[in-house]
Parts: sequence; structure tokens; C-alpha cells
Amino acid sequence: MLDLSSYRSLFADRELRRIVLSSALPRLPIGMNALGLTLLVQGSTGSFARAGWVSGAYLAALALQAPLVGRIIDLRGPRGIVLPLAAGHTFALLLVVLAAHRGLGLPWLLASAFLAGLFFPPVSTILRAMFRKAEMTASQRQSAFAVESVVVESCFILGPLLVSLALLAGSAAHAVLLAAGFVAVGVPWFARSGALARWGEVERKAERHWLGPLRVMGVRRSLLLTLMVAIGFGLNEIAVPAFATAQGDASLVGLFYAALSIPSAIAGLVYGTRRWAPPLNRQILLAVLWLAVGSTAMALAPSVALFALACLFTGLAFGPLITALSLQLGALAPSASVTEAFTWSTTLLMLGLGAGMWLGGVLAQQWGWSAALLGAAAAMALAALFSPCVPAVRAD
Repeated sequence: MLDLSSYRSLFADRELRRIVLSSALPRLPIGMNALGLTLLVQGSTGSFARAGWVSGAYLAALALQAPLVGRIIDLRGPRGIVLPLAAGHTFALLLVVLAAHRGLGLPWLLASAFLAGLFFPPVSTILRAMFRKAEMTASQRQSAFAVESVVVESCFILGPLLVSLALLAGSAAHAVLLAAGFVAVGVPWFARSGALARWGEVERKAERHWLGPLRVMGVRRSLLLTLMVAIGFGLNEIAVPAFATAQGDASLVGLFYAALSIPSAIAGLVYGTRRWAPPLNRQILLAVLWLAVGSTAMALAPSVALFALACLFTGLAFGPLITALSLQLGALAPSASVTEAFTWSTTLLMLGLGAGMWLGGVLAQQWGWSAALLGAAAAMALAALFSPCVPAVRAD
């Protein structure tokens, strides 16, 4: 029987329930912005190339700012930075829409998109650091990170759906404006929820190093493992629409993503209900091997029905793997620089997803959708070989 006592214990705290609930709204743009900007620019300029440049500028700025913002938060706390970032991000998205609407040209679009990425508020990072720094039992911390991984994954699922609904209601500009509204309303709500106070105090007496958490060998290896896994995720993600297109029915994409995502969310929540005996690097090893087998099964599926079944099987490992990676990094990172460590994780996750999707697109274009899935299996196999190199820690 499923033991939900760890979740009941965790969410018996009313303030914590409010914090987690308030964190969802400002994070929906995680799954909306890149797609919304791409469609907005493509619609206004008629060029997918320009759209790619603009969304790339946004993602590049996001990757650049994350570690810097994380270090500022570790040194000064989150109170003075979250609301200004939200205001800057909202303004920059409005500027993108204005530039597209008035045809101001590519430099304006690039600059405003870069600014939007530079000011994205790090709600997920603050929440993960809060869970790491808070006084919790090991089972509560594991449950907290499991819930966090499910919320983030839900944002990646709901984001494109909200963009699609905005397109039906009007245009891609509506999607970008909706994302701006979520940040403008959601971040102040999150800031008032108690999350910033629960993040704790700055550890002013802690020893600092210019490399921050990267000075710790275990942190560097854990982040490299995250990058490998993210590349596998990207390869797997791009293969799904490639398979649907090959079947002549693009509407199957939603079905396949649901087949991957629903088992992932369920398995992630189940994973968070108990403490597992093996150290985290061994748990991660088992999860990436599962994904390697699942991606291979998807590549060999001869029909739509069997491909969907393979998606169901593969999806079972995503949620537990994301949770275990967060727990591992949190255990290895020094408490004084844990926020920066999680921002590095976010940066490498985004870079890995982008690299995997690019590589998967090349493989699918040259050799078909199955090549992208075999590439995903190879990436996960490589991650499995590397995972024992990360120091063995538990979710304590």
C-alpha cells in the first residue's frame, strides 16, 4: 500500500502549502516563452531563421544570468532581487511584443528577448535552495523535491498548451503577453507567501571561493551528469513529433507526450513517498538505464500503439530521475552556495535540452526518427557509465 505519510507531514505546514501553490503561476512561462517568442517573431517577420535567433537570444541570456543571480542570492539573500527581476522580465516581454507589432527590426527583437532572459526570476532555484536549507527530515526533503519536479514538469506540459490556446484566441502576441502577466502577478504572490523568509539567512561567515560551488569536485561531476541526462531528454523529446509526422498524423504528438508525462508525474510522487536504500548515484544509474532501454523500445516500435506503450514505460523513469538529481546536487553543494549550485543545474539542463533537440533534429532529418531515439539511448547509456563517478550520497 502506498504510504503518503511523508506528504501529509510535509503539507501539514499551511505556509509551505501556500509557498508551493504560489510558485506554480510564475513558473508557467518556463514552458511558454521560447515557443511563444518563436511563433511571435515568425509570424511578424515570416522567417523561422529570425525566430530562431530571437528565441536563441532569450535562452542564451537565461543560461548566462542563472549562475550570476544564484551567487547574488547566496551573498545577499533573495528579498532584494526577486521583484526587480520580475518587473524587468515583464517589461522586456512587452517590449518584444511592441517591437514585433511595429516591425522595429531584428536588433530590437534580439535585444528585448535577451533582456527578458536576463531578468527571468529564479523561482525554482529559490524553492530548491529553501528545501535544501530548511530543517526537514530526510523523507520530507525527498517528498519536497518530488513535488518540485512534478510542478516543473507540469509547467513544461501546460506551457505549450497555453500557447496553443492563446493562438486560438488571437495570436502569438497574446501568448507572450499571457506569460508576462503570469510573472507580473505570480512573482509578487510568491514573494508574499513566506518563501523568501524561509530561504533563510545569508551565511556571512562561510568560506567563499571565486568558483562558488564549482570548487567542489562532487558538484562538478553531478552537474556534468545533469548535462548528459538533459541531452538525452532533448533527443527523446524531438523524436516524438518526428515519429508522429512520419505516421502522417501530427495530432498524435499530444497523446505521446501525455503517455510520457503522466507516468512520470505518478512515478515521481511515488518515489517521494519513501527513502530508498541505495545511494543516489546508484538510483540515478538505474533510472538512466531504464531510460536507455525505454528509448530503444520506442525506436524499435513498429506501430503507433506499441510506440505509445513504449512511451508509458519510458516515462516512469523521468520523474524519479529529476528528483534524484536535485537531491544529489543538494547533498553535495555547500550550504552557503547551494542557490548558485541549483542555478548551474538549471543552466546546464536548458543547454542540454537545446543541444539534444538540435542533435535529434539532425539525426531525424538524415536517418529518421528512430535515429534520434537511439541517440537518446546512447546518451543515457553514457550517463549510466558516468554516474558511479559522482560521490555516493543519500537524501539526508
